[in-house]
Amino acid sequence: MRVFKSLRLRVILFVIGFSVIPVLILHLIIVNSYEYFLINQRQNEIRSRFNLIAAGLGNDDNIYNTLTDSTSGVILWYSEAYAGRVLVVDNECKVALDSYGTDVGKTVVSDAVFKAFQGISYRNYSKEAGYIESAIPIRFQEEDEPKTTGVLIFSSSVAWIKSGLNRVENTLNIVEVVLFVILVLAAVYVSWLMTRPLKRVSRNLGKFHSGHIETSQYEFQSYTEVDDILASANVIIDKYREMEESQEEFVSNVSHELRTPLTSVKVLTDSLVGQKNVDESVYQEFLSDISQEVDRESMMIDDLLSMARLTGTRESLNIRTVNINEMLLSLLNTLKPIALKVKVELVYESFRMVNADVDEIKLSQAVSNFIENGIKYNKEGGYVKTSLDSDHEFFYIRVEDNGAGIPEDSVGHIFERFYRVDKDRSRDTGGTGLGLAIARQIILLHDGVVKVESKLGEGTAFTLRIPLKQNQKGGGRS
Repeated sequence: MRVFKSLRLRVILFVIGFSVIPVLILHLIIVNSYEYFLINQRQNEIRSRFNLIAAGLGNDDNIYNTLTDSTSGVILWYSEAYAGRVLVVDNECKVALDSYGTDVGKTVVSDAVFKAFQGISYRNYSKEAGYIESAIPIRFQEEDEPKTTGVLIFSSSVAWIKSGLNRVENTLNIVEVVLFVILVLAAVYVSWLMTRPLKRVSRNLGKFHSGHIETSQYEFQSYTEVDDILASANVIIDKYREMEESQEEFVSNVSHELRTPLTSVKVLTDSLVGQKNVDESVYQEFLSDISQEVDRESMMIDDLLSMARLTGTRESLNIRTVNINEMLLSLLNTLKPIALKVKVELVYESFRMVNADVDEIKLSQAVSNFIENGIKYNKEGGYVKTSLDSDHEFFYIRVEDNGAGIPEDSVGHIFERFYRVDKDRSRDTGGTGLGLAIARQIILLHDGVVKVESKLGEGTAFTLRIPLKQNQKGGGRS
């Protein structure tokens, strides 16, 4: 469900989870520590009292001589005071005194007794059975060394500590409930603070999606991560605006460019229709002009279709390993008649054999555009030089001419659709204004880069850098 994917819910659960778990652990630590504190306190108190009794019983090597009525009375009093049972065991492990009065004369065999006869004080707390036990050796001081003459054993139920623990737990539970409520409120507030900028971004992007582009620049104080999202969103919006402006300009240019040949055809045909007894030579001239305008219209439509096909993804490319040297030689042979017609020399220079993964047809189309431009905007006796080189990652095609060159203020616009440096001359040479835009798009689809260097009156050079191996992600770099 969508609610379980909510960042706000996850933040709340995260804050609560990582706060409640330590509180519960702390609860257990406090309760257990308090429990063992009470047990130790009681055992230490009992030990201090019964050490004195054991010392009195150790005044003779026979505990029966020291176990007088007064001593027995003290033992029985402490037994009642601490709600426990006291046993006095003689040196033969027989019970000499039992505060309960049931086991006198019986033999006692236990860990506590054995350890006490070895001179070791014994203390034990059994949480499962719910009792504490202490065994204190009764020692008679002989001339050479002390002698254990008996054992004083005390055992008692620990049910009395439950009331104390219950009070502590009840107090802790109240504190924890209050703390839990505070944590929930804090988690809700923190989640609200964290998600508020994202909701604002989402709300504004929704407005942008609905067409309210004027509200699409977002600037408000937030976290670094959200600021990064805002920066990316603003970049995308700027790109979208540019695309919209470019699309509007493109539609306007297409309308204008397509209307121009049609207008020429209309004017020519109207001129013929409006004339009588026109010489055949005039008809031939007008029809020739009409044919040229129709050819230009057809060429423009072909270029527009090429642009439409190239504005997709790299999936439209038919990638295979191609010998780039052979591709360029074939291309130059095809363009040679055009160059000879205007007396422009085509020069080819290769520094090494290059094999690369490309779409041969589309790349040929792109390179052909650069070479044809070098031929069209050249001078008689000029040259167009095509060179090929590579390194371990890229191959480089450079198309250089010594023609008219491009004005400095136009260099940055030559790849725009329908942009012409010299509109009158472009029409004379049959250009549609789409060739370089198509060529650049083809290079970008190959994940490549195209750079231009030009100086007015001296010539232009286009440098193409394309990876030898095509990755699967696509997308060009500019």
